[in-house]
Amino acid sequence: MIKKSAGIALRRSPAMKVGASVRRRAAAGLASGRSTLVDSVLMPAAQGSAARVQYAAVLDGHTLNLRALLPAGVPVPGASGADAAGADGDAPARAHVLFISGGTRIRATARLHRERDGQTSVQATVLLGEDIGGVPVTLGRWTLGLELDSGSPAPVRLQLIGDGAPAYGGPTRPLDTCVRTGRRHRLGLTPAGRLRLTIAPAVARAEVLRVNRAFTGTSVLFAVYGPDAARDGAAPPVVELVEQQRRTVLRHTAEPLPADATAWRVTLPLGRLVDTSARQTWSLRLVPGPRGGKPLEIGRHGHDLRSPRKVLTPPKFTVRAEDGTFVEVKPQYTRRGALQLVCTPRKSGTP
Repeated sequence: MIKKSAGIALRRSPAMKVGASVRRRAAAGLASGRSTLVDSVLMPAAQGSAARVQYAAVLDGHTLNLRALLPAGVPVPGASGADAAGADGDAPARAHVLFISGGTRIRATARLHRERDGQTSVQATVLLGEDIGGVPVTLGRWTLGLELDSGSPAPVRLQLIGDGAPAYGGPTRPLDTCVRTGRRHRLGLTPAGRLRLTIAPAVARAEVLRVNRAFTGTSVLFAVYGPDAARDGAAPPVVELVEQQRRTVLRHTAEPLPADATAWRVTLPLGRLVDTSARQTWSLRLVPGPRGGKPLEIGRHGHDLRSPRKVLTPPKFTVRAEDGTFVEVKPQYTRRGALQLVCTPRKSGTP
């Protein structure tokens, strides 16, 4: 109890706020230094063979958004004649984003745009993953580049230099995990400063679908994603209900939901489980299967929120314990997105 209180006090202390401020300033300084390196060293060293990335992000877990400026002197498709840009400044799509991994090259359509200052930019929105109708990129590292159809027999190929990482200061952040496949997409830089996409396999996670309320307890509907998510013929998953302060662990077997091999329901009779003499905080986790591994925290993990605890606020409800005491149950999420059930006995005898 003392250890937990000390941890809470430390997180709320002014010293931790100063530390967060220092971390933000350090991150801003690192981003500024990286931009200076790209513009002062890497781009001049490329000698006109690279486009400067201005923006690059995977926003919804599986869609790459890209914008880059072409270097001066590069032949631009549709620069004149019948292919000239229209009134909106867009030229015909005769540019492609290249995904390069070893000897494999995959092309995705990009758009050319004439800026007001006369420069030409390339813009692209690319769906990642053949199984969801996108480009067939696979697990591993992919270096990104550009290919322009200049009208000559050989196309013009350019490097993409600079990460173009946007600064996010609002309540959301980029979602790098695909909600449909579970694959993780991360943009970064090669040692030479080229834009690189790293695709990692899905990891197992247990996502809350709904928290149902009842006068005797609650039932939590959740889905399991990642490796071995569909458990056809396997034993139902076992959920551990863990009380943090007293280190109490209770186990309950989940039951399948119809028409979805990855979805389950676990019923928790809180009216029989809670101790009406003190406040309790319960968390839920999945017991590892036959292959072992770590327990999975049941919660909300596949989201783009910076602070799920502040944004995701399920309503409170009241249960009646076996001794007649009414207990207020407050579902909440931790900073990591794990679901908690905070049970507080009421002093009065009315709900």
